[in-house]
Amino acid sequence: MTLANQLTVFRIVFIPVFVLLLVYDARVYALIVFLISCISDSLDGYIARAWRQETRLGTVLDPIADKLLMVTTFVTLTALKALPFPLTALLISRDIVLSLVFGITLFLTGRRLSAPTFLGKAAIFAQMATVVLGLVFYVFDGQSPFQTIQPSLLTPVFIITATLAIFSGVHYLYQVVRLLNTVAGPVKPEMPIQ
Repeated sequence: MTLANQLTVFRIVFIPVFVLLLVYDARVYALIVFLISCISDSLDGYIARAWRQETRLGTVLDPIADKLLMVTTFVTLTALKALPFPLTALLISRDIVLSLVFGITLFLTGRRLSAPTFLGKAAIFAQMATVVLGLVFYVFDGQSPFQTIQPSLLTPVFIITATLAIFSGVHYLYQVVRLLNTVAGPVKPEMPIQ
């Protein structure tokens, strides 16, 4: 197993450790583990490209590790009242719908979408920023910032994250429709009966 893949597996193994640290109120340690996981995510991609360690296992495992970390973090922070439930429900629903659509498209056409779009990358960045800010507020404040009487400092971040998730999801669905139309090809008119 390559070093890049080992880092990806390491990131997956750290997910339950992170959740347990949060649940048992070891907040600073949970933040440290989360940051280490984020750093390992950047490192495994860099190592795979720079050292030519790109493998089929890595191309499958890396996005799974990323998605597991994000979903687990959102769910855990929502359960701990550090992030709003509607945002987490929206993001998880979007991921489920897109995963099903991508899976069906791959099954029907044998093709998958190319690299993430600019909107997709922006949505991922916004989700990561939301998680990091929510986690930092939770670790150092101890009180959910969105439940206070004053408007939350994070409310604009939540709105931007939700908006980008919706727009990128619609854009991905548009790409799927284009891919299906390309594979099907133009419809030829039937020959008239003489």
